[in-house]
Amino acid sequence: MKSRFKRAIRTGAIVVAGTTAAMPLAALPVSASPSVNAPQRGGVLRLVGSGDVDYFDTAEAYYDVTWGLFRTITRQLYTWPTRPKLAQQIEPVPDLATAMPKITDGGKVWTVTIKKGAMWDTSPPRQVTAQDEIRGLKRLCNPISPTGAPGYYEDTIVGMQSYCNAFLNLKVSGSTNQQVAAIDKFMATHNIAGLKAIGQRTIQFTLTQPAADFIDILSLDFSSPVPKEELQYPPGNLGVNLVSDGPYMVKSYVPKRSIVLVRNPAWNSSTDPIRKAYVNEIDITEGVAEASSAVQQVEAGTQDLLWDQVVPPAQLAGLVATKSKLLVIGPDGNNYITINPYIVVNLQSPNNNGALKKLKVRQAMEYAINKAADSALYGGSAISKPLDQVVPGGSFGHIPGYNPYPTPGNRGNPARAEALLKQAGYKPGQITLRLVYRTNSVHPQVAQADQAALQKAGFKVKLVTVNPANAFYTKYLENPTASRDGAWDIAEPGWIPDWMGNNGRSIFEPLFDGRTYGPNTVDYGDYNSPVVNHYIDLALKAQTFSQANEFWQAANRQIMKDAAIVPVGAQKTAVMHSSRVQGCDFWFVSQNCDYANVWLQG
Repeated sequence: MKSRFKRAIRTGAIVVAGTTAAMPLAALPVSASPSVNAPQRGGVLRLVGSGDVDYFDTAEAYYDVTWGLFRTITRQLYTWPTRPKLAQQIEPVPDLATAMPKITDGGKVWTVTIKKGAMWDTSPPRQVTAQDEIRGLKRLCNPISPTGAPGYYEDTIVGMQSYCNAFLNLKVSGSTNQQVAAIDKFMATHNIAGLKAIGQRTIQFTLTQPAADFIDILSLDFSSPVPKEELQYPPGNLGVNLVSDGPYMVKSYVPKRSIVLVRNPAWNSSTDPIRKAYVNEIDITEGVAEASSAVQQVEAGTQDLLWDQVVPPAQLAGLVATKSKLLVIGPDGNNYITINPYIVVNLQSPNNNGALKKLKVRQAMEYAINKAADSALYGGSAISKPLDQVVPGGSFGHIPGYNPYPTPGNRGNPARAEALLKQAGYKPGQITLRLVYRTNSVHPQVAQADQAALQKAGFKVKLVTVNPANAFYTKYLENPTASRDGAWDIAEPGWIPDWMGNNGRSIFEPLFDGRTYGPNTVDYGDYNSPVVNHYIDLALKAQTFSQANEFWQAANRQIMKDAAIVPVGAQKTAVMHSSRVQGCDFWFVSQNCDYANVWLQG
């Protein structure tokens, strides 16, 4: 999930002032805070943070913060459970589905039945149906605000590619009502060959080829069913118009200010073993720009959980010193699953006469960055460590010991970088890079550190601030027009694999398969290598996990050879909760506690 997504990741990082030895971070509590009492029902769970969701719509949302919210108001055929250890979370379990899929025809036909009694919060409430699931998948390719991960579906479901090609090319203009009508008409008159409803509650998926990770794809928020009532609104920001089939529903939504969720009276707990829904209400306060203020409110108990921020240096030092039970670091063990940050290169930028299209210029950036300094800013060895390739350890495609651009102590090699710039035909200071960055949490310090490292290596760097944080993605990185116009040259996003286990697809396809580049893309730089695309295709066709991993590794090597990104760090994430919050298991999907399963003590 951008994460990301999985996805774009939350707008902060754990920061420890000074060196990585400043605090014994290895002694911090890991995963979940211990619960002292049996679960209790009732109360209002209060979250506090700075920014907003990216899109209030399951088709487009690709932000770990949004996915955490959607856990409470949307359901999928399958989902990843919330359990104390990462190893217990990575295998999907039935959610709306009655059981694991029935797989026939050599792995190409998957049949899934939806539970009777799973209801929409419509008036009157009605059953979630097979047609709702098909509608949700058909809506992914809408031309107004399409999904950021189209390849997951276009590459797996028979007929999805041709359907999406036609839908994305649909001309929608005029009033909002006219646009909505055009989308509704297209969906009503065009079908996807690989999607079939059998009766009211059974869906048959026909795949282009066997796909062992298709159950993970069906677990994504993108795969959520969509009721017909939502088609009367344009895609992208449904807000209070989002119809819930989860335990909570949206009572109010004021963009960039607040979200209030209350119990969904149509939800039946007997159909949902995943979400315990202990609290009565979830209130989210946005617009608290300073993470230190949000932390103070959580520590004081006036708020209960951080929403989209993490703990800054001063507060973290105190929490570490007291071994606070309010601090949760996840995932557990040696699982640094988040790629954060990485420097993405805008290969479309016209700035500097297209200098970023030159390989040696990009390779100079690989040698320039001081990864050790960035990792120290993010919290040091227990939280962050330098990353020397596209994939962190524990994910498919990782190559043990691989480091194509080594520098002493991961501190950069400015002399080598400057030499490469000279070979590319540039003198020191001749290339000016526009580095866009978020202004909250540690992002300014990281941007300044990278600016200093790049300038030491012969680049000029102009820092471009972005506020609010979600605009970093929606205004710049996911916006092809901004990319082509040169609004940015480099940026420092992060990525969480959309799932774990057999997850090569969840890294390589969204980030590096240029065949699906377009609005809401997460291939931010428009990297498109026929070699890498070929390896992706081979990996997806592989008959064994080991064979697939070899192809993912080959793609990893080619991406690094092309210097499409500069991998900087692999991370864990820390969250903080008030003393009354219990059951706070770290959930890798949202990089936070699972709001649908925490409870309040007292």
